[in-house]
Amino acid sequence: MDLKKISNAELTLRLEKLVRSERKITHLILVHIIEVESRKIYAELGYDGMFSYLTKRLGYSESAAYRRLQSARLLKAVPSVAEKLEHGSINLSQLTQVQKCLKTETKSRPLEAILAKIENKNTFETKQILAVEFDQPTQAQTVITPQRDESVRIELTFTKKQFEVLQETKELLSHTIHNNSLADVIEHLALKYNKKIGLKNRNEKVKRLMHNELISKEQTCIESKYEELKLEKLKNVKSEKMTRSFAASKMQRPYLSVKLKRQLMATAGHACQYVDKLTGNKCKSKYQLQVDHVHPFAKGGSSELENLQILCRTHNHFKGASN
Repeated sequence: MDLKKISNAELTLRLEKLVRSERKITHLILVHIIEVESRKIYAELGYDGMFSYLTKRLGYSESAAYRRLQSARLLKAVPSVAEKLEHGSINLSQLTQVQKCLKTETKSRPLEAILAKIENKNTFETKQILAVEFDQPTQAQTVITPQRDESVRIELTFTKKQFEVLQETKELLSHTIHNNSLADVIEHLALKYNKKIGLKNRNEKVKRLMHNELISKEQTCIESKYEELKLEKLKNVKSEKMTRSFAASKMQRPYLSVKLKRQLMATAGHACQYVDKLTGNKCKSKYQLQVDHVHPFAKGGSSELENLQILCRTHNHFKGASN
């Protein structure tokens, strides 16, 4: 099948149809799992349980088998899950999370109401809702576990405010850290802080030596070196300014003030403003945000507020390629 010859509209139409079929098939698979488990057919076939049957006989990975088995058991308890699953408002990962919570429960919960709350939620939001609904204890202890590849796994708890600050920092650093995992963000900030403190300590040490009259020879050497570093830094700064000036004059793009950029970001809600003209779907990504001219600057577009918008890096490149 050569998909390269198919139009964008037909390709997305096909994919959406396949996804709907996949959801329907997933529901049917769960129903069959329920029946096979209730009849204990797995024992007749030589397996000690449904999990072994799903992995060894049907070839599911352990994680895929676990999700389907847990989801099937929840479906058996709450049949209305089937409709939500077929519509795509709830997925197997969410059902698995709910079933895991139920396994440790000692009292009954209004499952229908809980399932309604997690509809159309992502993994983080789902876990957040379930933590409240099932009265899960807050974990305060920090756990540090060494691993065989010499990496270290850390489990720690952030307050809501701390996590919001960390998420905001992660978004702001998305241009610098493309992988943008929390571990990379923390490492970046730590290295930057260490470098700042290290330079401060070294400068203080140099100053103490310079004021020590008992080691005049070393003082002269340090002063000379210090002046050389200052001159080198001035040269670098001057060179950098000249380079920037040349680049700016070459591009001939008007300067956008910080105030204007902040106003644009606030208007956009600090998110990408790209909207699909056919579906009306809004991007809303907060990563690698850039200021874009609605009517391209190269084609005579102005840099007035009315002609500016905020796009993520992906949609800025997409727009450029489309033009």
